[in-house]
Amino acid sequence: MTEEKPQDIIILGAGIMGLMAAYALADDYNIKLYDPKGFPADNASLMAGGMLAPYSEIEHMDMEWVKAGLKSIQIWKDIPLDTGFTQNGSILVSHKEDRHILERFKSHLPTELQTYQNVKTLEEKASQTFQNGVFLKEEAHLDPSKTMQALSDYLKNHTNVTRIEKELSPDNRLPSTVIDCRGMASKEGGLRGVKGEVLLVKNTDFFLERPLRLMHPRYPLYIIPRDDNIFMIGATIIESSDNESVSLRSGMELMSALYSLHPSFADAKILNIKAGIRPSYPDNLPRIQVRENIISCNGLFRHGFLLSPIMAQCLRDHLTGKKNRYTSLFMKGKTDEHHHQRAT
Repeated sequence: MTEEKPQDIIILGAGIMGLMAAYALADDYNIKLYDPKGFPADNASLMAGGMLAPYSEIEHMDMEWVKAGLKSIQIWKDIPLDTGFTQNGSILVSHKEDRHILERFKSHLPTELQTYQNVKTLEEKASQTFQNGVFLKEEAHLDPSKTMQALSDYLKNHTNVTRIEKELSPDNRLPSTVIDCRGMASKEGGLRGVKGEVLLVKNTDFFLERPLRLMHPRYPLYIIPRDDNIFMIGATIIESSDNESVSLRSGMELMSALYSLHPSFADAKILNIKAGIRPSYPDNLPRIQVRENIISCNGLFRHGFLLSPIMAQCLRDHLTGKKNRYTSLFMKGKTDEHHHQRAT
């Protein structure tokens, strides 16, 4: 028996998950997208690095999650918007005294990715500090600010989408399907806040074509190239739900680790240093949860840009009753049919 699809869908939150959900559903449903912070919303998504690096997370995700991330990279590649998407891999390096950390990480990778490569053939500037590294050629990156603006503009011009810059009144929720993508603002049970801190600098004496990740005993440092010799650097992960300020200690650690990458960063111009609270479940993996007509899509932690495209596809397929091999990742093994019946 074919069930009737809901015609009207309300989406709460215009972070990357809310925008991707609206993008995936807009052609088939009438969408009302709510966010009091505007479009795009000024939230944790805008302070993300934009790394699309599933293999780099392999110590914390099993291979099915890695494959879901690789599928997301393909989705980003096919989106005809200006997202700053670039797929030329990423490099993992370590200082000599921390080589054991890189060795341990490398052992988790598929065999074909475990070979060290000469950094000079990939990033000449970085080779002044690091000789060899692990090259993950399938990984990619994008510019979060460009991406969220491009998605917001696309949805603004879509005939099936209405953007509403305010909170949704509880009286207006029923009988529509409501997709809650508000992160910490959703008050979803089990969510906790994890603070991420990033540094934005301009260094005209340094150049990268791809993200570089430094394996470190205390914190993973990543540096992501932007246009015009601008680099985003992130490292610290602090358990916090209500403090979005950057501490002196973590700021100093971030900058000293950056200097260890290349001495030219001693004279780099600091453009911004900021923090944001990222919504996370205990396992640091996102979930799709269905309660009557409300579907929660939250807990993306630091994987918002990596996993939101495939998560949005699973959401769309769930609503239309289609099978998707990755749905069980987000719904924790519960069947599509059961959830589809409850949602519709």
